[in-house]
Amino acid sequence: MDSIKINSLNTRMVAHRGLSGIEKENTNAAFIAAGNRSYFGIETDVHKTVDGKFVTIHDDTTGRVAIDDMVVENSTFDTLRRINLTDTDGKKGREDLHIPTLLEYIGTCKRYDKIAVLELKNEFEKDEIKAICD
Repeated sequence: MDSIKINSLNTRMVAHRGLSGIEKENTNAAFIAAGNRSYFGIETDVHKTVDGKFVTIHDDTTGRVAIDDMVVENSTFDTLRRINLTDTDGKKGREDLHIPTLLEYIGTCKRYDKIAVLELKNEFEKDEIKAICD
């Protein structure tokens, strides 16, 4: 069997939910960790809060990542932002682990010259999708 050569310039890996194998998924810490590595892009999930803010979190609720179980789309941004997320070991304690805004994520992608890869969760209106793209 012939060996396969991969040109590293053509290999484009995307960090799923940031560098979620090292840092808590979909947090600024995970996005920065991915930014400091050779990934082509950084993927995240986007939800809309009840007050119309865009935040990065995978699940519809916060229970799996925060212990405190709240429905993201029924909660205000300020309420969600006050929740401290658990670390990768499932324990709370790090003050820097909270639900980021989409703008924080985009800022990290720009700062580290990474492609932003978004998975929009649940329903978004056309004008909301346009706002996200802009």
